[in-house]
Amino acid sequence: MNKDLVQSTTPEGVKITSRRPKFDFSDTPKVWLSDPFKTHFMNALSILIPHSERTVNAIMRQNIQHISDARLKNEVKSLIKQEGAHAAMHQKSNSCLKQCGYTKIAFFEKLQKKSMSMLRRVSSDAFEMAIPAAFEHFTSAISRDFLVNKDEWVGQQTNEAIDFAVWHSLEEIEHQAVCYDAYKALYPSQWRLVFALLFCWVPLTVLSTYIVQLYLLHKDRVIYQPKNWVPYFKFLSGNIGLFTKGIFKYREKGFQPWSPSDEALYHKALTQFEAKTS
Repeated sequence: MNKDLVQSTTPEGVKITSRRPKFDFSDTPKVWLSDPFKTHFMNALSILIPHSERTVNAIMRQNIQHISDARLKNEVKSLIKQEGAHAAMHQKSNSCLKQCGYTKIAFFEKLQKKSMSMLRRVSSDAFEMAIPAAFEHFTSAISRDFLVNKDEWVGQQTNEAIDFAVWHSLEEIEHQAVCYDAYKALYPSQWRLVFALLFCWVPLTVLSTYIVQLYLLHKDRVIYQPKNWVPYFKFLSGNIGLFTKGIFKYREKGFQPWSPSDEALYHKALTQFEAKTS
C-alpha cells in the first residue's frame, strides 16, 4: 500500500451531496430519448448499474479504514450514500422495464452478479481496488457526454426518465475523482489502473452493455428494420469511444481527474437541477 498521504483532488467548490429526488416513471414513453438506440443504451446501463454500484460500495467500505486523508474519507462516505440511492432508483427503473415485457433482464442481472462475484474471488487486493475507479471512469465519461450533448441525447423529448438521467449524471460528475483518489491512497501504480481498464474492464463493460442494448432492440424489433441499420452502426461507432476516452491520461504524472471545463459543466448542471427541483 502507498505510504504517502494521498489527498482528495475534488475541487473545494464541489460538495458531494446525497440527494433523494422522487421518480415513478409512470408516464415514461418506450422511446424516452431522441431515438431507440440512445434509449436502449441508457436502459442497458440501467440494467447493469444496481449491482455495479453495490460492488463499488462493498469495496469502498472494505477499504475505507486504510484512507488517511480525512476529507477523502468523508467523500468516500458521501459517495457510498449517493451510490446506494442510484442503485435503488435504477432497480425501480428496471422493474418498469420488466413490466414492459423485457423478460431477459433478470437473466442479465443474475449473470452480472455471478460474474462479478467470481472475478472478485480471484482478484488481488490491488486489482479489486481498481474496480471502483474503473466503474467511475465509465460513468463519469458517459455522464459528462450526456450533460454536454444533452440536446442530441434528448431531442424533443421531455419526461421523468430524462430528469432521472440528469440527476444521476450530475452526481457521477460530482464524485468522479473519489474512487481514483481512494485507489491512489492505497496503490501508487497508475499503470495498474490503465492495464485493468484496457484489458479487463473496457472489454467486459463494452461487451455486456451492447449485448443488453441489442437484446432490447431485438425485443422491440428495431434491429430487424433495414432503415435502422445505418443509424445503429453510426451510433455504435460514435458511442463506443466513451468507454476508452481518457484512459492513458492516468499514466501522466500529476494527473488530475477534474478539469476547469468539468467544474464549469458541474456548476451549470447543479444550478439547473436546483432550479428545477426547488
